Amino acid sequence: MKSRNVHTILAIAWKGVTRKMFRNLILMLAVGLLVALLTFAMLFNKAVEDDIDEASQRLGADIVIVPPEAKGTAEEFILESKIKSFYMDKFVFDDIRDLPDIKQATYHIYLNTLTSGCCSIDEGQVIVFDQDNDFVVAPWLEVGPKELQPGEVYVGSYVYDFLGLINTASLFGKGVKVVGHLQQTRTGLDHGVFMRLDDLSKISPEATGGYQAGKISIIFIKVKDGISPAKVVADIRNINPMVGVMTRGDIGADVRDTLSDILRVFSITILISSLLALLLAWSTFTVLANERRREVGILRAIGAHQIHIMKIFLAEALLISTIGGVVGVVMGHSLIHYLAKDFSLLRTLGAVSSITTGNITIGLIAMGVGIAICLMGAAFPILRLARMEPLLAIKDA
Repeated sequence: MKSRNVHTILAIAWKGVTRKMFRNLILMLAVGLLVALLTFAMLFNKAVEDDIDEASQRLGADIVIVPPEAKGTAEEFILESKIKSFYMDKFVFDDIRDLPDIKQATYHIYLNTLTSGCCSIDEGQVIVFDQDNDFVVAPWLEVGPKELQPGEVYVGSYVYDFLGLINTASLFGKGVKVVGHLQQTRTGLDHGVFMRLDDLSKISPEATGGYQAGKISIIFIKVKDGISPAKVVADIRNINPMVGVMTRGDIGADVRDTLSDILRVFSITILISSLLALLLAWSTFTVLANERRREVGILRAIGAHQIHIMKIFLAEALLISTIGGVVGVVMGHSLIHYLAKDFSLLRTLGAVSSITTGNITIGLIAMGVGIAICLMGAAFPILRLARMEPLLAIKDA
Protein backbone atom coordinates (compact mmCIF):
# COMPACT_ATOMS: atom_id res chain seq x y z
CA MET A 1 0.00 0.00 0.00
CA LYS A 2 2.81 2.41 0.90
CA SER A 3 4.65 1.81 -2.37
CA ARG A 4 1.38 2.36 -4.26
CA ASN A 5 0.92 5.73 -2.53
CA VAL A 6 4.47 6.73 -3.42
CA HIS A 7 3.88 5.72 -7.04
CA THR A 8 0.64 7.73 -7.14
CA ILE A 9 2.29 10.84 -5.70
CA LEU A 10 5.16 10.58 -8.19
CA ALA A 11 2.72 10.12 -11.09
CA ILE A 12 0.76 13.23 -10.05
CA ALA A 13 3.99 15.14 -9.54
CA TRP A 14 5.31 14.17 -12.98
CA LYS A 15 2.12 15.48 -14.60
CA GLY A 16 2.67 18.73 -12.75
CA VAL A 17 6.27 18.91 -13.99
CA THR A 18 5.31 18.32 -17.63
CA ARG A 19 2.47 20.83 -17.44
CA LYS A 20 4.91 23.78 -17.51
CA MET A 21 7.90 21.98 -18.99
CA PHE A 22 9.82 24.98 -20.34
CA ARG A 23 9.72 26.82 -17.01
CA ASN A 24 10.77 23.70 -15.16
CA LEU A 25 13.57 23.04 -17.66
CA ILE A 26 15.11 26.38 -16.66
CA LEU A 27 15.13 25.29 -13.02
CA MET A 28 16.58 21.90 -14.03
CA LEU A 29 19.33 23.71 -15.93
CA ALA A 30 20.12 25.94 -12.92
CA VAL A 31 20.40 22.90 -10.64
CA GLY A 32 22.41 21.05 -13.30
CA LEU A 33 24.93 23.88 -13.66
CA LEU A 34 25.35 24.08 -9.88
CA VAL A 35 25.89 20.32 -9.60
CA ALA A 36 28.27 20.34 -12.60
CA LEU A 37 30.39 23.10 -11.06
CA LEU A 38 30.46 21.35 -7.68
CA THR A 39 31.31 18.00 -9.27
CA PHE A 40 34.10 19.55 -11.36
CA ALA A 41 35.58 21.38 -8.35
CA MET A 42 35.62 18.27 -6.14
CA LEU A 43 36.99 16.03 -8.92
CA PHE A 44 39.65 18.63 -9.72
CA ASN A 45 40.76 18.84 -6.09
CA LYS A 46 40.75 15.06 -5.63
CA ALA A 47 42.66 14.39 -8.86
CA VAL A 48 45.44 16.90 -8.14
CA GLU A 49 45.81 15.91 -4.46
CA ASP A 50 45.87 12.20 -5.32
CA ASP A 51 48.46 12.66 -8.06
CA ILE A 52 50.75 14.75 -5.85
CA ASP A 53 50.60 12.16 -3.06
CA GLU A 54 51.07 9.26 -5.48
CA ALA A 55 53.97 10.94 -7.28
CA SER A 56 55.92 11.39 -4.04
CA GLN A 57 55.19 7.81 -2.98
CA ARG A 58 56.21 6.36 -6.35
CA LEU A 59 59.75 7.64 -5.89
CA GLY A 60 60.11 5.32 -2.89
CA ALA A 61 61.86 8.03 -0.86
CA ASP A 62 60.83 9.61 2.43
CA ILE A 63 63.18 12.58 1.97
CA VAL A 64 64.49 14.32 -1.15
CA ILE A 65 67.51 16.66 -1.08
CA VAL A 66 68.28 19.16 -3.85
CA PRO A 67 70.25 22.40 -4.17
CA PRO A 68 68.41 25.09 -2.17
CA GLU A 69 67.68 27.17 -5.26
CA ALA A 70 66.27 24.16 -7.14
CA LYS A 71 63.37 23.05 -4.91
CA GLY A 72 60.76 24.41 -7.31
CA THR A 73 62.68 23.08 -10.28
CA ALA A 74 62.90 19.61 -8.74
CA GLU A 75 59.15 19.59 -8.09
CA GLU A 76 58.51 20.43 -11.73
CA PHE A 77 60.55 17.39 -12.76
CA ILE A 78 58.95 15.07 -10.19
CA LEU A 79 55.34 16.19 -10.70
CA GLU A 80 55.20 17.56 -14.22
CA SER A 81 58.02 15.71 -16.04
CA LYS A 82 59.64 18.98 -17.13
CA ILE A 83 63.25 18.50 -18.17
CA LYS A 84 65.62 20.07 -15.66
CA SER A 85 69.32 20.16 -14.81
CA PHE A 86 70.69 21.39 -11.48
CA TYR A 87 73.73 20.45 -9.45
CA MET A 88 75.29 20.39 -5.99
CA ASP A 89 78.53 18.96 -4.62
CA LYS A 90 78.64 15.21 -4.06
CA PHE A 91 80.11 15.71 -0.59
CA VAL A 92 76.56 16.57 0.53
CA PHE A 93 75.66 12.93 -0.13
CA ASP A 94 78.86 11.61 1.41
CA ASP A 95 78.26 13.60 4.61
CA ILE A 96 74.76 12.30 5.29
CA ARG A 97 74.61 8.80 3.79
CA ASP A 98 75.83 7.11 6.98
CA LEU A 99 73.46 8.80 9.42
CA PRO A 100 72.20 6.07 11.81
CA ASP A 101 68.48 6.59 11.03
CA ILE A 102 68.89 6.33 7.25
CA LYS A 103 67.99 2.95 5.79
CA GLN A 104 68.98 3.66 2.17
CA ALA A 105 70.34 6.61 0.24
CA THR A 106 71.05 7.10 -3.43
CA TYR A 107 71.48 9.96 -5.87
CA HIS A 108 70.81 10.87 -9.50
CA ILE A 109 72.59 13.19 -11.90
CA TYR A 110 70.47 14.99 -14.52
CA LEU A 111 72.18 15.63 -17.83
CA ASN A 112 71.14 16.96 -21.23
CA THR A 113 68.31 15.80 -23.49
CA LEU A 114 68.58 12.44 -25.21
CA THR A 115 69.49 12.27 -28.90
CA SER A 116 69.76 9.00 -30.76
CA GLY A 117 70.83 7.83 -34.18
CA CYS A 118 67.23 7.50 -35.35
CA CYS A 119 65.31 10.15 -33.43
CA SER A 120 65.37 13.10 -31.09
CA ILE A 121 63.29 12.94 -27.94
CA ASP A 122 62.67 16.55 -26.95
CA GLU A 123 61.38 15.57 -23.51
CA GLY A 124 63.87 12.86 -22.56
CA GLN A 125 65.95 13.51 -19.43
CA VAL A 126 69.26 11.66 -19.22
CA ILE A 127 69.61 10.36 -15.66
CA VAL A 128 72.82 8.88 -14.28
CA PHE A 129 72.13 6.58 -11.34
CA ASP A 130 74.14 4.41 -8.96
CA GLN A 131 73.06 0.79 -9.53
CA ASP A 132 74.63 -0.46 -6.30
CA ASN A 133 72.51 1.79 -4.04
CA ASP A 134 69.44 2.24 -6.23
CA PHE A 135 65.92 1.85 -4.87
CA VAL A 136 64.16 4.40 -7.11
CA VAL A 137 64.59 2.98 -10.64
CA ALA A 138 64.74 -0.82 -10.20
CA PRO A 139 61.23 -1.29 -8.68
CA TRP A 140 59.68 0.15 -11.85
CA LEU A 141 61.43 -2.03 -14.42
CA GLU A 142 58.94 -3.85 -16.65
CA VAL A 143 61.04 -6.98 -16.41
CA GLY A 144 62.96 -7.62 -13.16
CA PRO A 145 66.18 -5.70 -12.39
CA LYS A 146 69.17 -6.52 -14.56
CA GLU A 147 72.59 -5.11 -13.88
CA LEU A 148 73.49 -2.75 -16.69
CA GLN A 149 76.64 -3.52 -18.60
CA PRO A 150 78.89 -0.90 -20.24
CA GLY A 151 76.95 0.97 -22.91
CA GLU A 152 73.53 -0.26 -21.78
CA VAL A 153 70.62 1.95 -20.67
CA TYR A 154 67.07 1.74 -19.41
CA VAL A 155 64.37 4.11 -20.67
CA GLY A 156 61.22 5.49 -19.04
CA SER A 157 57.76 4.65 -20.35
CA TYR A 158 57.42 7.90 -22.34
CA VAL A 159 60.75 7.40 -24.10
CA TYR A 160 59.99 3.71 -24.67
CA ASP A 161 56.82 4.66 -26.55
CA PHE A 162 59.06 6.46 -29.08
CA LEU A 163 62.21 4.34 -29.10
CA GLY A 164 61.29 0.85 -28.01
CA LEU A 165 64.11 -1.56 -27.17
CA ILE A 166 66.49 -0.70 -29.99
CA ASN A 167 70.22 -1.25 -30.35
CA THR A 168 71.03 1.71 -32.58
CA ALA A 169 70.61 4.60 -30.13
CA SER A 170 73.43 6.99 -29.36
CA LEU A 171 73.90 9.09 -26.26
CA PHE A 172 76.24 12.08 -26.32
CA GLY A 173 77.87 10.64 -29.42
CA LYS A 174 78.35 7.19 -27.88
CA GLY A 175 76.46 4.12 -29.01
CA VAL A 176 74.16 2.64 -26.36
CA LYS A 177 71.89 -0.39 -26.15
CA VAL A 178 68.40 -0.08 -24.68
CA VAL A 179 67.93 -3.24 -22.60
CA GLY A 180 64.86 -2.47 -20.50
CA HIS A 181 62.15 0.04 -19.77
CA LEU A 182 60.22 1.28 -16.76
CA GLN A 183 56.50 0.99 -16.20
CA GLN A 184 54.60 4.25 -16.19
CA THR A 185 55.21 6.09 -12.92
CA ARG A 186 53.48 9.38 -13.81
CA THR A 187 56.57 11.22 -12.55
CA GLY A 188 59.61 12.65 -14.30
CA LEU A 189 61.06 9.12 -14.38
CA ASP A 190 58.77 8.40 -17.36
CA HIS A 191 60.88 10.81 -19.43
CA GLY A 192 64.20 9.39 -18.25
CA VAL A 193 67.02 7.60 -20.04
CA PHE A 194 68.96 5.84 -17.28
CA MET A 195 72.69 5.21 -17.69
CA ARG A 196 75.29 3.69 -15.36
CA LEU A 197 77.37 5.90 -13.13
CA ASP A 198 80.50 4.20 -14.50
CA ASP A 199 79.62 5.28 -18.06
CA LEU A 200 79.59 8.94 -17.08
CA SER A 201 83.39 9.10 -17.15
CA LYS A 202 83.36 8.06 -20.83
CA ILE A 203 81.46 11.19 -21.89
CA SER A 204 83.41 14.32 -22.69
CA PRO A 205 82.64 17.44 -20.59
CA GLU A 206 81.69 19.30 -23.78
CA ALA A 207 78.97 16.74 -24.54
CA THR A 208 77.37 16.95 -21.11
CA GLY A 209 76.85 20.71 -21.21
CA GLY A 210 77.02 22.39 -17.79
CA TYR A 211 77.84 19.26 -15.80
CA GLN A 212 81.12 19.15 -13.86
CA ALA A 213 82.77 16.12 -12.27
CA GLY A 214 82.01 15.69 -8.58
CA LYS A 215 78.48 17.13 -8.90
CA ILE A 216 75.14 15.42 -8.33
CA SER A 217 71.55 16.62 -8.84
CA ILE A 218 69.24 15.00 -6.32
CA ILE A 219 69.46 12.69 -3.29
CA PHE A 220 66.76 10.19 -2.32
CA ILE A 221 66.62 8.95 1.26
CA LYS A 222 64.57 6.16 2.83
CA VAL A 223 64.48 6.28 6.63
CA LYS A 224 64.44 3.24 8.89
CA ASP A 225 61.11 1.81 10.03
CA GLY A 226 59.67 3.62 13.04
CA ILE A 227 61.87 6.68 12.55
CA SER A 228 60.24 10.04 11.92
CA PRO A 229 61.44 11.73 8.70
CA ALA A 230 61.36 15.03 10.64
CA LYS A 231 64.09 13.72 12.95
CA VAL A 232 66.29 12.77 9.99
CA VAL A 233 65.63 16.16 8.38
CA ALA A 234 66.81 17.84 11.59
CA ASP A 235 69.98 15.71 11.59
CA ILE A 236 70.63 16.62 7.93
CA ARG A 237 70.21 20.32 8.64
CA ASN A 238 72.64 20.07 11.54
CA ILE A 239 75.23 18.72 9.12
CA ASN A 240 74.40 21.01 6.20
CA PRO A 241 71.80 23.74 6.78
CA MET A 242 72.16 25.10 3.24
CA VAL A 243 70.60 22.21 1.29
CA GLY A 244 67.01 22.12 0.07
CA VAL A 245 65.15 19.36 1.90
CA MET A 246 61.69 18.03 1.00
CA THR A 247 59.72 15.28 2.69
CA ARG A 248 56.87 13.44 1.01
CA GLY A 249 54.38 15.90 2.45
CA ASP A 250 56.40 18.87 1.21
CA ILE A 251 56.50 17.76 -2.42
CA GLY A 252 53.88 19.69 -4.35
CA ALA A 253 53.53 22.45 -1.73
CA ASP A 254 53.50 25.16 -4.41
CA VAL A 255 50.94 23.24 -6.44
CA ARG A 256 48.79 22.81 -3.32
CA ASP A 257 48.98 26.58 -2.64
CA THR A 258 47.86 27.27 -6.20
CA LEU A 259 45.13 24.66 -5.85
CA SER A 260 43.94 26.33 -2.66
CA ASP A 261 43.62 29.67 -4.49
CA ILE A 262 41.72 28.00 -7.33
CA LEU A 263 39.35 26.34 -4.86
CA ARG A 264 38.61 29.71 -3.25
CA VAL A 265 37.46 30.97 -6.64
CA PHE A 266 35.40 27.81 -7.10
CA SER A 267 33.86 28.30 -3.64
CA ILE A 268 32.71 31.84 -4.44
CA THR A 269 31.30 30.74 -7.79
CA ILE A 270 29.52 27.77 -6.22
CA LEU A 271 28.06 30.00 -3.50
CA ILE A 272 26.69 32.43 -6.09
CA SER A 273 25.31 29.55 -8.17
CA SER A 274 23.67 28.09 -5.06
CA LEU A 275 21.95 31.40 -4.24
CA LEU A 276 20.74 31.76 -7.83
CA ALA A 277 19.38 28.20 -7.86
CA LEU A 278 17.70 28.81 -4.48
CA LEU A 279 16.05 32.02 -5.69
CA LEU A 280 15.00 30.44 -8.97
CA ALA A 281 13.41 27.49 -7.13
CA TRP A 282 11.61 29.91 -4.81
CA SER A 283 10.29 32.07 -7.67
CA THR A 284 9.30 29.03 -9.78
CA PHE A 285 7.27 27.45 -7.00
CA THR A 286 5.81 30.81 -5.94
CA VAL A 287 4.39 31.21 -9.45
CA LEU A 288 3.30 27.56 -9.42
CA ALA A 289 1.53 28.06 -6.06
CA ASN A 290 -0.37 31.08 -7.40
CA GLU A 291 -1.40 29.21 -10.53
CA ARG A 292 -2.66 26.11 -8.75
CA ARG A 293 -4.43 27.52 -5.71
CA ARG A 294 -7.85 26.47 -6.99
CA GLU A 295 -6.58 22.92 -7.63
CA VAL A 296 -5.20 22.73 -4.10
CA GLY A 297 -8.42 24.15 -2.65
CA ILE A 298 -10.47 21.46 -4.37
CA LEU A 299 -8.09 18.73 -3.14
CA ARG A 300 -8.36 20.06 0.42
CA ALA A 301 -12.15 20.31 0.14
CA ILE A 302 -12.47 16.62 -0.80
CA GLY A 303 -10.32 15.48 2.11
CA ALA A 304 -6.64 15.94 1.24
CA HIS A 305 -4.52 16.94 4.23
CA GLN A 306 -1.73 19.52 4.31
CA ILE A 307 0.85 16.74 4.31
CA HIS A 308 -0.61 15.29 1.09
CA ILE A 309 -0.35 18.67 -0.67
CA MET A 310 3.20 19.12 0.53
CA LYS A 311 4.18 15.64 -0.62
CA ILE A 312 2.83 16.24 -4.13
CA PHE A 313 4.60 19.56 -4.66
CA LEU A 314 7.80 18.51 -2.92
CA ALA A 315 7.79 15.46 -5.21
CA GLU A 316 7.66 17.86 -8.18
CA ALA A 317 10.65 19.75 -6.78
CA LEU A 318 12.42 16.43 -6.16
CA LEU A 319 11.85 15.25 -9.73
CA ILE A 320 13.04 18.55 -11.20
CA SER A 321 16.17 18.71 -9.03
CA THR A 322 16.99 15.01 -9.51
CA ILE A 323 16.87 15.31 -13.30
CA GLY A 324 18.98 18.48 -13.10
CA GLY A 325 21.36 16.76 -10.70
CA VAL A 326 21.91 13.76 -12.98
CA VAL A 327 22.57 16.07 -15.93
CA GLY A 328 24.97 18.11 -13.76
CA VAL A 329 26.96 15.06 -12.65
CA VAL A 330 27.39 13.99 -16.28
CA MET A 331 28.40 17.53 -17.25
CA GLY A 332 30.93 17.78 -14.40
CA HIS A 333 32.60 14.48 -15.27
CA SER A 334 32.61 15.38 -18.97
CA LEU A 335 34.20 18.76 -18.27
CA ILE A 336 37.14 17.39 -16.35
CA HIS A 337 37.56 14.54 -18.84
CA TYR A 338 37.72 16.77 -21.91
CA LEU A 339 39.62 19.61 -20.23
CA ALA A 340 42.32 17.19 -19.05
CA LYS A 341 44.05 17.36 -22.44
CA ASP A 342 43.88 21.17 -22.61
CA PHE A 343 44.19 22.21 -18.95
CA SER A 344 47.91 22.23 -18.16
CA LEU A 345 47.62 21.24 -14.49
CA LEU A 346 45.24 18.38 -15.23
CA ARG A 347 47.20 17.15 -18.24
CA THR A 348 50.62 17.06 -16.62
CA LEU A 349 49.35 15.39 -13.48
CA GLY A 350 47.31 12.86 -15.40
CA ALA A 351 44.03 13.86 -13.74
CA VAL A 352 41.08 12.48 -15.70
CA SER A 353 37.57 11.52 -14.76
CA SER A 354 36.95 7.81 -14.50
CA ILE A 355 34.32 5.56 -12.98
CA THR A 356 35.62 4.81 -9.50
CA THR A 357 33.98 4.53 -6.10
CA GLY A 358 35.47 7.87 -5.07
CA ASN A 359 34.27 9.68 -8.20
CA ILE A 360 30.78 8.16 -7.92
CA THR A 361 30.64 9.32 -4.29
CA ILE A 362 31.62 12.84 -5.37
CA GLY A 363 28.84 12.82 -7.96
CA LEU A 364 26.28 11.69 -5.39
CA ILE A 365 27.40 14.37 -2.89
CA ALA A 366 27.17 17.12 -5.52
CA MET A 367 23.78 15.84 -6.63
CA GLY A 368 22.56 15.75 -3.03
CA VAL A 369 23.61 19.38 -2.52
CA GLY A 370 21.78 20.45 -5.70
CA ILE A 371 18.60 18.60 -4.67
CA ALA A 372 18.75 20.03 -1.13
CA ILE A 373 19.08 23.62 -2.40
CA CYS A 374 16.17 23.19 -4.81
CA LEU A 375 13.95 21.70 -2.08
CA MET A 376 14.91 24.50 0.31
CA GLY A 377 13.92 27.11 -2.26
CA ALA A 378 10.61 25.39 -3.00
CA ALA A 379 9.72 24.62 0.63
CA PHE A 380 8.36 28.03 1.70
CA PRO A 381 5.94 28.56 -1.25
CA ILE A 382 4.76 24.95 -0.92
CA LEU A 383 4.21 25.27 2.83
CA ARG A 384 2.26 28.50 2.35
CA LEU A 385 0.11 26.86 -0.31
CA ALA A 386 -0.59 23.77 1.81
CA ARG A 387 -1.71 25.88 4.76
CA MET A 388 -4.32 27.87 2.85
CA GLU A 389 -7.94 27.37 3.79
CA PRO A 390 -9.75 25.35 1.08
CA LEU A 391 -12.64 27.81 0.54
CA LEU A 392 -10.32 30.79 0.51
CA ALA A 393 -8.07 29.11 -2.03
CA ILE A 394 -11.03 28.34 -4.31
CA LYS A 395 -12.54 31.81 -3.90
CA ASP A 396 -9.29 33.71 -4.57
CA ALA A 397 -8.23 31.53 -7.51
